[in-house]
Amino acid sequence: MTIFELKENKINLDGIDLYYKIAGEGKPILILHGWGAGSSSWMRTIEELASNGFKVIVPDLPGFGRTQPPSEVWGVSEYAKFIDKFIKKIQIDNFSVMGHSFGGGIITKLENNFNKIIFCDAAIIRKERFSLRQKFSKLISIVGKKIVSKNFFAYKFFEKITYFISGTYDYYNANPIMKDIFKKVISEDLSLTLNGINKPCLIIWGDNDQVTPVEDAHFINNKVINSKLRLINKCGHNPHRTNNEELNSIIIEFLK
Repeated sequence: MTIFELKENKINLDGIDLYYKIAGEGKPILILHGWGAGSSSWMRTIEELASNGFKVIVPDLPGFGRTQPPSEVWGVSEYAKFIDKFIKKIQIDNFSVMGHSFGGGIITKLENNFNKIIFCDAAIIRKERFSLRQKFSKLISIVGKKIVSKNFFAYKFFEKITYFISGTYDYYNANPIMKDIFKKVISEDLSLTLNGINKPCLIIWGDNDQVTPVEDAHFINNKVINSKLRLINKCGHNPHRTNNEELNSIIIEFLK
């Protein structure tokens, strides 16, 4: 394996100090992390790709990791424009891009100047989900409000548990501006953007994803020309955390 140096860099774009990790030499790949995470959550993938002859660039998106939040309420388009400026600023070209969850949604709005695309459990299709998990959390919320409405601390505990069960704990933990951004982001359905993608595309998905269900993966696969789908068995929404070795192997095979 190639010995590589991991660097932590910072640049200023539109008044925002953007922090990013960069490692390795070779064909560049830009990784965009999901909501509530940061570049550090992809360290094992960064190390594996850099060791296999790739130059890996992973920014902390505004509001995550070490990068400060935007001063205004951004949607997916604003994040994409910001990343387009980042790409031009650090002067990378002839590169591939991978996006996980929220990061996958951002890819659909980027300028089409990359070689290959990897969607990893991407949050692209936005519609109301009526899963058993959500129904249960809604019931807990209703009951909890009735039981503990006169006790602020008890109510906050019930609220915390409800967000955790519903899968929206990231919203609960966010600061006020990021909560507004979260609400704007999840209201944007990006399905129609898929028709304009014509680059080689790999779709990687956990077959037990409860956040972006596997039906979304099949939808994206049907919409994107020249795409192929790889499912990871017994895997949820975060394969980079739970199934990292298999995920890295799939990525490297596609990029090479």
